[in-house]
Amino acid sequence: MDNKRLLKKIANLESKLDLLETEFDYLNKILIRCGFPKGIITLKKSAIELLSENKVFKSL
Repeated sequence: MDNKRLLKKIANLESKLDLLETEFDYLNKILIRCGFPKGIITLKKSAIELLSENKVFKSL
């Protein structure tokens, strides 16, 4: 690839990264407002815990 195409690709990736960071931050703030104290981190821990409990119930 020539430099122009590489620079265009980099700019495109930077734009996508910016959008993803904005969405991640927005989602994190919503989760905090919904009662997950640390946002996405707390949601992830809760989901893992629920999945673990579900495994126990399925094995009973």
